[in-house]
Order: sequence, then C-alpha cells, then structure tokens
Amino acid sequence: MNSRNKGRRGEREVIEVIKTLTDIQLEVNYSQTYGGGHDLLGAEPYAIEVKRRKTITQGDVRQWWVQTWEQAGKVNLTPCLWYRADRQQWQVVIPHTSNHYPVDDFNCTAIITPELWSKLYKEHKDGSQ
Repeated sequence: MNSRNKGRRGEREVIEVIKTLTDIQLEVNYSQTYGGGHDLLGAEPYAIEVKRRKTITQGDVRQWWVQTWEQAGKVNLTPCLWYRADRQQWQVVIPHTSNHYPVDDFNCTAIITPELWSKLYKEHKDGSQ
C-alpha cells in the first residue's frame, strides 16, 4: 500500500511539473489498474509511465523501460518514462529518434531533464498544428 501511495504522489508531482513547464493539464489513467496502460493521459504522442522509489538502480530503469515500451505499444504512442528517487530530480527516458535502432532497446534511449522534454513536447505540438 505504501508503494502505491508513493506512486500516486509521483504521478501528481509529474502532472504539476508538466503543467508548470507546458501549461497542459494531464490526468491520471485510473483505468490502467484494470486493463493495463500508461499512467498519465493527455500528453500525446507520449505514453507517460511514472516511477517513484526511495532508491533506483540502472536495472530498475531498464525494467521500467520494458514496461513503458509495452504499454505505449498497446496505444501506438511514444514510450516516455519519468522516474525519481527520494531527494533526487526527475529524469525522463525517451527513445532515440533514429529509425536505425529498436525503440524497445534501453541502450537506444536518451535520459533527459523535464525541461528538455517539455521543449521537445512543445516543438512536436507546434509542428503538428
């Protein structure tokens, strides 16, 4: 129960960070509990998965990336993993943009800041309008 509460708090934190950086209001995907799916709705083309833990290892991030990639594939969106350890900053994992590498391979990802993610998101939104 404690980890579920920490996860929900993490989702709310990410919603606030994204709201501050992009002025969009995301929603928690409550139906994910029953049928699977990514954590936050409203940031298309990204399917955002959020992870919060006391400590995080590289193995954790790799495992979460597989889950994020699988969930994004179900809805045909770009996988996007936000994670944070206690007393650390948020990190964002997105796939490398080249078509030459498999998107599910963690070795072909970029770990970026929320600020850079927000710029990429805004560029995508501006370009698709």
